Amino acid sequence: MKNNFFNYFRSSILVSIIVIFGVVLYIAKTHWQLSIAVSSIVTMLLVIISKYLWKIKPFKWLFWVDDFSGRYEGILEYSYCDERGIQQSGKLKHIKIVNQNGSRISIASFSLRKDGGRSSPSYSRGLYVEQTEDEHHFRIIYHYLNEGNQQLGYSPHFGTDVLKFIRIGNKKVLKGGYYTNRIPQTRGEYQNLIWVSNDLNHEF
Repeated sequence: MKNNFFNYFRSSILVSIIVIFGVVLYIAKTHWQLSIAVSSIVTMLLVIISKYLWKIKPFKWLFWVDDFSGRYEGILEYSYCDERGIQQSGKLKHIKIVNQNGSRISIASFSLRKDGGRSSPSYSRGLYVEQTEDEHHFRIIYHYLNEGNQQLGYSPHFGTDVLKFIRIGNKKVLKGGYYTNRIPQTRGEYQNLIWVSNDLNHEF
């Protein structure tokens, strides 16, 4: 599911900006007898703001969401019942890469196994953002597709992440948990996934 382009814009400010852009461009077009389509120019300006200027003042005030983008590292605590019905659990280093602009947010995730190898990567699908009840933080909820790993015997599967984004000064943290549709079902918690850089490159 693709996000609506205007999902993260403040609607009242967006309407004002569109009207102002439209009037200015119409006056310029009429005065200088320019052969331009006002709607096309306004659309192009909004695309440029969404792609390149969304983090910069005053353009950042056009958006109601915070800047979640970057690389987060922390610990994943997982648990599942094995084929004998015995509860198994453990901890792995976990990485999330949040790619964001003014109209789209996507998240890629993977864990590092105890032998140093990478787990199979996961990619977000159908992401939803809302403010928490106290309006101090944000909740990010999304389904993801995990590609699986044939060498390790992991089949592809879907899962759901429920994350809470917390900003403390310049520090950004993700907390929350996940569950999957694997059989037997797996679930777990993310422990203090801390923002470490703006580097969106990853190891897969």
